[in-house]
Amino acid sequence: MPEKSKENETEVKSPEKGATASSADKKRRLHIGLDLGTLQSCFVNKLNKPGSEEDVGTIVPTIVGYPEDGILSGILPGNSKMLHGEEAIANELHLRLVHPLSDGVVSDLEATKSFLKYLREKVDPEFKREVLCVIGIPAVADADAKENLKKAAKGAFDGILFIPEPFLAALGMRDEDRLQDPEYKDPVSNSLFVDIGAGTTDFCIVQGYFPKQEDLLSIPFAGNEVDVLLDQAIREEYPEVDVPLSMIRKFKESYSYVGESESGARVKIPVGGKPRKIEIGKQVGESCNQLLQEVFESIKKVIAMASPQSVFSLLQNIILTGGGSRIRNFDQELQRLLADDGYEDPEVTISSREIKPFVAMGAMKVAKAARDDQWVRL
Repeated sequence: MPEKSKENETEVKSPEKGATASSADKKRRLHIGLDLGTLQSCFVNKLNKPGSEEDVGTIVPTIVGYPEDGILSGILPGNSKMLHGEEAIANELHLRLVHPLSDGVVSDLEATKSFLKYLREKVDPEFKREVLCVIGIPAVADADAKENLKKAAKGAFDGILFIPEPFLAALGMRDEDRLQDPEYKDPVSNSLFVDIGAGTTDFCIVQGYFPKQEDLLSIPFAGNEVDVLLDQAIREEYPEVDVPLSMIRKFKESYSYVGESESGARVKIPVGGKPRKIEIGKQVGESCNQLLQEVFESIKKVIAMASPQSVFSLLQNIILTGGGSRIRNFDQELQRLLADDGYEDPEVTISSREIKPFVAMGAMKVAKAARDDQWVRL
């Protein structure tokens, strides 16, 4: 659990007018920035200075586990009736695992409620603080999606704000100490963010303000769809192979690439209980290239939405973030596709070669800057 930051704790005065709040009547306020993902979530409750080597953010698998019927006493830790995150995965043999979100939005309300309470307990185990949380949401999450998330957050947090994830990623990347540097490209000033997650790929034109509806696009084609395509391709090539999607996902994460077909991705799988090695390089490439093509077609629509006076500089500040951005060659191949299609001097970069919680960091920045009247109280 990340260290609690004193600078992120403020005091909330007693609501009684005219009353002098004693220490017993005061509640310390705690801000949280949350990237609530389909497969993994990350929360931040403090901000480090830019360039700091200290870890910031806690990553938790977005999963809830319910005990199988008739489970014997002593099998699960503490005989728990529900487990979350890593603990659920570690005991998956004895649990029915549920992903609370699908395509970035709530699909199981009760599981999401439980998961958010679990996150709250990690930063405030005794529920003694007023916890205000900014949550990243898919770029075009509709009113129903927001209402379901609001219901799920009730009981976990005292106040919430929903902000599109690509905008938060831009804000999280921003190095405020370099804004006066003429060589620094401010990701918040004029950029196009592409956030490739597990459930959705989100596109956002970021031009210094909270994005409007016309600045956003989201497609339900992302990492999960690549997993499905890869699973289908392997089964077609090797009909005798039958492995779970979680294993397929690990293959993808180890060998993913885009561009011309490659070989050399040999993986060990069980066939009839015996180990066997198969070559899946071609299948991995074909599956990832499908994602690249979907992103390319969608990014053309977003570029067309940009104002004429901003589009040329926007093209030179296209930033990829999210798990899918780490697919090998994705930035180079997307840039090549744009140039081949006639776009002038496109420049595609990756937010970070390492895993960095930019969405959660951006959410934390919004949380610290938000006025009291901007929070949705629960």
